[in-house]
Amino acid sequence: MSTLTATRQSPFALRLLAYSNERFPAWQVLGQFPMFLVAFLFGQVITGKTAGFTVDLFVGFAAFVAYTLMVRTIDDHKDAAHDNAHYPERVLQRGLVTFTHLKIIGIISLLVVLGGTFYVDRGFGPVSVWLLGIFVSNNLVQFVQVKWAWIGEWLEARRVLLALSVIPFWGVGAVWAAQMGAGAEWVPAKVWWLVALWSVAALLLEIARKSRTPEDTRETVVDYTKSASSWTRSLGLTGTVVVLAGLALGVTVLEFATLAVIDRGAGWAYAALGVTALLPVAAALLFWRKPTRVGAKNVSEASASVWLIGQIVFAVAILTTG
Repeated sequence: MSTLTATRQSPFALRLLAYSNERFPAWQVLGQFPMFLVAFLFGQVITGKTAGFTVDLFVGFAAFVAYTLMVRTIDDHKDAAHDNAHYPERVLQRGLVTFTHLKIIGIISLLVVLGGTFYVDRGFGPVSVWLLGIFVSNNLVQFVQVKWAWIGEWLEARRVLLALSVIPFWGVGAVWAAQMGAGAEWVPAKVWWLVALWSVAALLLEIARKSRTPEDTRETVVDYTKSASSWTRSLGLTGTVVVLAGLALGVTVLEFATLAVIDRGAGWAYAALGVTALLPVAAALLFWRKPTRVGAKNVSEASASVWLIGQIVFAVAILTTG
């Protein structure tokens, strides 16, 4: 549903859908499943379990999605002043959905997170401990930005440093997801390969999703392709292409290594990952011939595809090999 068709007179369900389409679209949730599946299966394998689909997988995934939705509602509160000034066209800023509604959604999401975690844990156990680690690391970053607004504004102006702030959640989140697959048995040190993979992927996705607006040159729109006085503020057109292509190749190398660590590497899987890695390389070469913001956008989309396709290949390799 287009946000432009939603009005204050529209049913609340449609206004909420408009908000979701804008800030937490269904394609984002679908894209989260392969990466969560890989982490869950990884946790099963490194603790000697048979890799496969279980009820815990789907309950855990619901908790994972709920956590990211909760973070979205917190971010919309944290960024309210900036968004009110620069994005008046958004559903929230138009008053079609209110901050009170977001608080309710955030509370419901938190209950789903806790309920899903305690279900997989069968009470309070290793999964719950890693969730606590996420709260301490990720929410501490958000709390600091809310409590001391000047820090949030300072980071917002330095987009590259802001991108680094997403790593705590994805790093600890990788262990949380893997622990769901492992169950009551603590995940061993091999999980650090997954942490490294998710951390690099977090930077890749963060930069890729904010380098896709070649038609919008407003300075207030976060886009890493815009020129800036310092790399901490923006990567520039060529810098973004180089960084994205490098991160995509880094993700591929880590996927190779992580599959090998759990002895789930197969020739077809390595070949598929290698071919997929050529997508951003090809897009970068085309950009090099004719540097444009549209060309940089193509690199960002190709780089993000490396992660999505790679995780699907990774999951199939785990399920069919060994």
